[in-house]
Amino acid sequence: MPGFKAASSFRLFLVLLFVTAGFLWPQSPAFAAARVGSDIVRVGIARQMPEVKLTFQGRYQLVDTLSGGIIAETGPGETWTAANAGGLIMLKRNSEHQGLFQGSIKAEEVKSEQSILSGGGTIQKKNSLSGLAVLSAGTGLSYIGDSGDLRVLDGNGRVTPMSQGGLNLFCLEKYGLASRYRGSVEIRPIGAGLTVINELPVEQYLYGVVPAEMPVSFPLEALKAQAVAARTYVITQLGSYGSQGFDVLDNQQNQVYRGYDSENPQAARAVDETAGKVLIYGGRPIAAYFHSSSGGYTENSEDVWNESLGYIRAREDPADFNTKYYNWTVAYSTEQLTRVINEKLKGLSNPVPYPEFALVTDLQEIQRTSSGQRVKRLLIEGFDTAGNPVRADINNSDRVRMALGLNSSLFSMQKDVDTSGRLCGVVISGSGLGHGLGMSQWGASGLAMQGYNYQDILQYYYTGVDLVSNYGA
Repeated sequence: MPGFKAASSFRLFLVLLFVTAGFLWPQSPAFAAARVGSDIVRVGIARQMPEVKLTFQGRYQLVDTLSGGIIAETGPGETWTAANAGGLIMLKRNSEHQGLFQGSIKAEEVKSEQSILSGGGTIQKKNSLSGLAVLSAGTGLSYIGDSGDLRVLDGNGRVTPMSQGGLNLFCLEKYGLASRYRGSVEIRPIGAGLTVINELPVEQYLYGVVPAEMPVSFPLEALKAQAVAARTYVITQLGSYGSQGFDVLDNQQNQVYRGYDSENPQAARAVDETAGKVLIYGGRPIAAYFHSSSGGYTENSEDVWNESLGYIRAREDPADFNTKYYNWTVAYSTEQLTRVINEKLKGLSNPVPYPEFALVTDLQEIQRTSSGQRVKRLLIEGFDTAGNPVRADINNSDRVRMALGLNSSLFSMQKDVDTSGRLCGVVISGSGLGHGLGMSQWGASGLAMQGYNYQDILQYYYTGVDLVSNYGA
């Protein structure tokens, strides 16, 4: 079965794809060169941490990456603590000091050799278990993943995790919460704090992305579409944070990744049954943007952000309709409106800083997107603290929604003015959640419930794309 082929074929596919396409990453050339064609993703899961606490399940060894020397192997019940000591890493095991280290420290998985008795009575051994399949008479096709976790594909095609035997996990404490992750973990001193990087195969990374980005109650075909979109997106982002040693963040700046504890059998099935499949346009993987709810219309990329992408085009999206994100209303008094706008404009980059308003006196819709549904350009007028008139010209629909603190820029306004024409407040009514580019997740669910498969869904939301498999004949 294609979904169980070794990860090396995925690596070869990506090398050929990116070399022939001449794709260039916007990041450090040295780091990028090492990342192109990789089936490994490095995720920044914490930054500027004053201290990092780790525990481990399974077998790991701690390595000084500068010298390549092994510091120690982890043991059950141990807590490892790292702190930034003037640009060095001070490491402790429980309360015992382990030394100061220049550069980074990496906890690498120690793979356990697995033995499986085949139907003919032959012991099958393999150190790297990626793609290892075993035909079981009672339950169908069984396989063991890279970290040794056994999954069974039953007669109905459902993937079920059977045990955590041999599964390597590390647990990171951050912001008062403990979260478990697959793969390896690297700790780097950057500035006055520590950056924590989770390194793992792309497919295992997706196990923690799909259920974090889309409700697992959505139909399987929608989850498969999400898996392909997320896989394609992360491939285009490899090396994006090269100066910090990782590819993507674990939040909405890229796509949400919550590690092992968020995994779900249905989402894992969607990843497994689309393994290695990516979307390409003009021979290159696409930036497969997605959002929660389109409000009934998606948009051209240049209306929402700046760049025109041939595969991100506006279209009507009736399958998106839902009661959760449609027909929302936000009401602001002028005082509330002023406070929200000042707060939001601080977070929006602009060649010239936006002014700070003492009072907002008017909102003027200047332009709508090509679909006619979203506000693309908004003029905010008012006075500064010195009583001088000031204005902020917000020019693209994503900035518009952010500046007003809204779910989306698909809205209309009803201004409340007094007898003298002075603005007293505004009522904003709209639909949708997110930027409105690419695949709508609620729309994908709606199409799946109408009987469309994941290939149909992806072709609907991404114009002119091809779905490519790394197993191509």
